Amino acid sequence: MIGEYPVITLCGSTRFKEQFLEAQKRLTLEGNIVISVGLFGHSGDDEVWTEGTKEMLDDMHKRKIDMADSIYVINVGGHIGESTRSEIEYARKNGKGIRYLEESVPVIPEEMVREIAEMLDCGHICYLNPHTNETVYVLNPSSCEYYEESDVDILEKVDSWDRRITLKPPESFESFKFMEGFIDELPESGYSLRNKLVSALSHSHPFAHFKAVIDNCPYRQEWFAYKQKCLEAYVREEIDSATAF
Repeated sequence: MIGEYPVITLCGSTRFKEQFLEAQKRLTLEGNIVISVGLFGHSGDDEVWTEGTKEMLDDMHKRKIDMADSIYVINVGGHIGESTRSEIEYARKNGKGIRYLEESVPVIPEEMVREIAEMLDCGHICYLNPHTNETVYVLNPSSCEYYEESDVDILEKVDSWDRRITLKPPESFESFKFMEGFIDELPESGYSLRNKLVSALSHSHPFAHFKAVIDNCPYRQEWFAYKQKCLEAYVREEIDSATAF
């Protein structure tokens, strides 16, 4: 706060230039000092895309958040992109207040996204309360013969929520795409491994053959990291889809 005026930094996709300007005007008239973006890269300010400029502006916007008491997220239609997610997480970790143009859209902390992705990878179903960010997990029925007795109480609790998002492990075709994407990203030095993995995916049991190759190659940890990244993106997409307007 500067004097009697709270300081608010606007965050969001620069494709929403009109909404940025409207929010800046409205919040200013409400008695706030408003810090906005300097350029609208997705609305015609092509200077943003020159080498090094986008990275500078992203870092600069974090400094604008440092200067503010809170952030105001321009999340038109529920849209929150990767850069905006990063800014929200930064504001949260630094104790800044967070408000949204469209308040009903949940924002899931990155550490929670990672946890959900890890649990899905282990064969669990996640139930997420988008109002409280509470999560509960049960084993996927397709990966075991029965629920544990404790799952009955868990499901009763989930049924008591006003709203829930159900997140299930990716379908086989989606997991197959993860493996194909990893192959495509292998460096030139991994040419031999690429051929082995392509061959593995052409077998009748591609997942087992892919795993057998990965478990005995130098890129095993890189695969785990890549799969985790894909799973986190999958979780975000599922949540965005479930909360889309």
